[in-house]
Parts: sequence; structure tokens; C-alpha cells
Amino acid sequence: MRRILALSSLLILILILTLQNPSQALPDPRVAPAVWRQLDARGQVDVLLRFSQPDLSPAASLPTKTARGQWVYAVLRAAALREQGPVIAQLTRMGLPYQRFWVVNAIQVRITREQLAQLLTFPQIQRVSPNQPFRLEMPSPRPGVTAAGLQGPLPWGLQRVHADWAWEQGIWGQGVVVAGQDTGYDWEHEALKRAYRGYDAATDTVSHDYNWHDAIHAIDPHNSGENPCGVNAPAPCDDHGHGTHTMGTMVGNDLDPTATDWPAAAPHPIGIAPAAQWMACRNMERGWGQPSTYIECFQWFTAPWPIGGDPMTDGDPSRAPDIINNSWSCPPSEGCTPDNLEAIEPALQAATAAGILVVVSAGNGGSACGTIQNPPAIYPDAFSVAATQSGDGLANFSSRGPVTYQDQTRIGPDISAPGVAVFSSYPGNGYTSLSGTSMAGPHVAGVAALLLSAYPQLKGHPEQLRDILTSTADVRYSTQGCGDDTPTSRPNNGYGWGIVNAQAAIQSRAYAYFAPLIYMTQPAR
Repeated sequence: MRRILALSSLLILILILTLQNPSQALPDPRVAPAVWRQLDARGQVDVLLRFSQPDLSPAASLPTKTARGQWVYAVLRAAALREQGPVIAQLTRMGLPYQRFWVVNAIQVRITREQLAQLLTFPQIQRVSPNQPFRLEMPSPRPGVTAAGLQGPLPWGLQRVHADWAWEQGIWGQGVVVAGQDTGYDWEHEALKRAYRGYDAATDTVSHDYNWHDAIHAIDPHNSGENPCGVNAPAPCDDHGHGTHTMGTMVGNDLDPTATDWPAAAPHPIGIAPAAQWMACRNMERGWGQPSTYIECFQWFTAPWPIGGDPMTDGDPSRAPDIINNSWSCPPSEGCTPDNLEAIEPALQAATAAGILVVVSAGNGGSACGTIQNPPAIYPDAFSVAATQSGDGLANFSSRGPVTYQDQTRIGPDISAPGVAVFSSYPGNGYTSLSGTSMAGPHVAGVAALLLSAYPQLKGHPEQLRDILTSTADVRYSTQGCGDDTPTSRPNNGYGWGIVNAQAAIQSRAYAYFAPLIYMTQPAR
């Protein structure tokens, strides 16, 4: 009996000491191991406190993009308000600044180990993830910029995806809104200004409300000096050049649309869907982003709010884009892993549930098999794009499948597009050629815009958009033998379903029950 009492006393003493000194407690399984490591190394870390995520699958049965977007916004916002409340109250009592999200049910906050121990008393918190910065995987090579650029023939990539055929039918992307989250965008670039949704060419006025958002609120510690765009930029600005280049491939054209020979006769006819409008969000500070900045951009795209507005009350899903291009990825060499970027996936899923096609670059980790390893290309809801050369061969750098994520293995990428020596816009009315899957993704986004322009009834149905684009892609077989590929596998782990083809997608008879093609003499702005 004495031994039992002594043991019980010892256990009670250990429990008391543990409660008095949380740092000696067993690690809470809700906390990502990287958070504990960062706390040990730095004492204070930036984290995402994550709560349960509602089921968004019912959105797919709603008939229109507007209905899907409004339902998703209402469901996610209600869940965030309901579950985050007690934790928000505690953070306020602790005097800790925070940022709350609804697209991912999460709160961003910077905390110490002791503060984390207090927060872990709330059972609503399901996961604590790191919010560390990661560096964008830059395209390569990166030649010098020229203001002269292309004169005459269309860029090879535009011809390869048969965008010129669509133009001849009067299909230029009119009525479609594309979006990009990237290093920012030079909205006054001669090839981009007229297509910016916030610009009114008739009055030469601009409004950035609902058309631009800057998710960069501080200078990243990896960078030095002032950012040329500052932080919380009230107007579109590109602090690197990458974003401006990708947007040019989607919509760029420097000829006045009232010209009778527009768009093919432009000095720089670089954009696949030049009559589409664009909106944008900056998610990186000179190439460095965080899960919270990527999430913030997805949140703004799903229900945009005006400059200085409150995302919890001012979101407007009716202003959401039809397509989002994501030409970014982060390799393990820069400290990125699926584990510490897992918080982004629900944001991508929410955008898809809201009826938006999310196009992503497959990554530049090739040419070995199984090199599609990084977010967002690893997520099943992402429409991932590989890069091809002018002769239709896979670019050496283009990442290959198969993709393994959450103990599931699948074929990847989904589709492929031109990504080598792609000529497009660069800040300051410049033009340059870049190579990377960053350049391939915008080709697919542009072709998707042409398809939506031809068949507006497809808006809000990204699942059907994907089906059309993949089923009509030009078949290309991979001989590399990645995964279970055979010489005749389609899809395969190199090209996916093949190279995107605007003409074949638009002409596809498999979806002939949609409205006839729209033929117009001038683009609608």
C-alpha cells in the first residue's frame, strides 16, 4: 500500500510540475513538428491556428457560378465566425495581433511556447502549422529585357495552342475574367493596361477596388532594403517581373482593340485571350511568400473586397474571376514541404468549389520521374501544367509524375503547354523570353478563357472545363516510363493528357449541347 501511495504521489507531482512548466510536457500532436523546432531555435514563431473545415461538396450541384460562389462564401464565413470566436477573445486578452481567414478556417498569429500552451487549451484548434516564408521557384533561363521585342509573326506558343484559329472565329476571350497571384503586375504596361478590369479606356480612369489586392503587409526578413512596391500597395505593382510576364501570355496585346486588324496585327500580340479582363493579387515580397499570403490571395479571389475593406464583411463573390493562374511553386531546397504548406490546400479547394478553374504550374524539378512534389501542383483539385518545347518535346526542367500525396499516388501532370523561350511582357513596357512551367500555366489559362468565351454556360463549372481541355488535348506519349506508363499510356506522367489545343476544345462535339459559338466583330470591354 505504501508503494502504491508513493507512486501515486510521484505521478501527481510530475503532473503538477508539467502543468507549471509546459515546455517539459509531451508535444501536443496537433502542433506540426516544425513549429516545435522553430520555437526551440527562435523562441517566437509565426503560425496558423487551424479549425475544422466545412464540407463544400454540395456546391458542385449548384447551377451557376454566382450561386456556387455565394454559397461557399456564406458557409465558410459562418464557420469561421462560429469556431474562431473564443480563440479570438483569448488572443485579444493576451494582447496579440492576429489575422483571421475564412477561406481556410484559420488565424495567423506570432507566439511564444508559453502562449502556444495557453491556446492549446482550446479544443476548437485542430492544427497548428508553421507560417514560415518560402522562396518562389524562379523560371530559367532569364535573358535580358528588350523594348523592341517581337515584330511580325505570333509567338510560337500562341500558334502551337491554336489561339490564332480562335481569333479568326471572333473568339478573343470576351466576357471572361482571368486572375493571377504572383510577384505583382505592371498594370500600366502597354500590353496589359486595356485588359485590366479596373481600367475604363473610354474615360481613361481607373478603380482598383475589387480588381487588385496586395497580400504583402511587411518586408520579408530574407530581403534587404525597401520594396519598390512598398507594402499594402493600393495599385497593381510588380516587384520582380515574373507576374507581369505570366499575365502577358494570358491577355497581352498592345494594339488598340478598335483597329480593324486587331489583335493579330499588334506589334506585340503576346496574349492568348486578349479580350479577356484581368485582376490580380500579389502573394510574394520579391519572391518570398508565406502560406498566409497565398491563402489571403485565394480568399480575395473567392470573394473580392475593395481596397481597405474587411474580408469578413465586404467580400463579393459576384466579382470573382473565372480562372486563376498560379505560376508558383516551392521546392524542398528552399525549405518547402507538403507538410508545412498543407494549410493552403483548403483555400484552393474553396476556390474550385466556388466555380473557379485553378491552373497551376507543375514545377521545374525535372527531368526525373516523381518530381511533381511541391504545392500547389500536388493537390488533386489543382489543374497542373507541364512545359513543352517548340518541337513538342517535354522541357528538360518540367517536373514529371507520378504524384504522391496523402498516401495516394496518381498520374500527373494533367496537361501540358509551351513553356520554353516564351516571349511576353515585362515591367516598364519591356518584353523578354523566359522558360519554365511558370510560362506553360498561362497558356492553359488563356485557352480556358477562349473556351469560356465561346461557351459562357461553362462558367462556374471547372470540372467540365477540365474534362474538355484534357479530352481534346493533342495526344503525346512519354517514353520515359515513369510510374506505370507504357509507350501508349494516356494520360501519362510526362504530358498528362497532352498539349492543350484551343481549336479542338472549342470545336469539340462532345459538349455540343452548350450554346453555339459566339461570333463578334469587336471585343466587349
